[in-house]
Amino acid sequence: MKKYKILAFFFAFALIISSCEDTFENRVESRGVAVVPVLSDVNPAFYTTDLSGSFVKFTVALEDGDTVDAAEVQITYEGKTEILQDITSFPSTITVAASDALTALGLTESEVEVDDFFLIQVVTTSGGITTRSLASLKVFVTCEFDPVLTEGSYHVVSDSWEVEGDVTLTADPDDPYLIGVTGLFEMEGGAPNNTVLYLNINPSNFSVSGVKTILGPTAPWGAYNDYAYTPVSGLYKSCTGSFEMKFAITVAQGGFGSFDFVFTKN
Repeated sequence: MKKYKILAFFFAFALIISSCEDTFENRVESRGVAVVPVLSDVNPAFYTTDLSGSFVKFTVALEDGDTVDAAEVQITYEGKTEILQDITSFPSTITVAASDALTALGLTESEVEVDDFFLIQVVTTSGGITTRSLASLKVFVTCEFDPVLTEGSYHVVSDSWEVEGDVTLTADPDDPYLIGVTGLFEMEGGAPNNTVLYLNINPSNFSVSGVKTILGPTAPWGAYNDYAYTPVSGLYKSCTGSFEMKFAITVAQGGFGSFDFVFTKN
């Protein structure tokens, strides 16, 4: 079935070229209508299950020349929103302790579970117009990073790419957040080799990234060259050690698209 997907890729690409048109719009008139705060330097970006000692931290700033009449940090949990604190100057470094979030929302630790999330937003008012930050933070509750959960035998399933099998994950001895994956090519039916695809876990938010890796000189099921996986996006689930990945799958002749994979520790 996979060999037909590359034909679909070329057909879709041809449609894109033939249907291109100028969609430029002049948006100058909408500029300056509202002041949008910018959030950056988020670290960490999650709460741990030890909520009493957990916090998130970020910087909030305005674009050059922007001013506001008022600004505040708001937090939302399951549809309930409360004000956490006012912001009196920009740029400002904001720390939101989980304990403060719970107090503002009238929650106890026992009411919050793993994989629940809080939404943190910066709201500004200028000239009577109130604006929420476009870069609001979705803060999940998860576990502390445990290096033991990132190594060993993993079972891989991709329903969309129609593959399933076992691979081996090994952490770099000098960097526990750099994980090498071996066995992907063999899992797909290719001859065993020593090719390693590296996954980088971002310690601030557990997102996963990586670079294009050629797993084999040819596709394991067809006459295509340079069979490769490229991590498009990913998330490491620190409580279970699982990885939820999206890989772009390509060959020298073209691409098949992006597909979801789940790595679960055996």
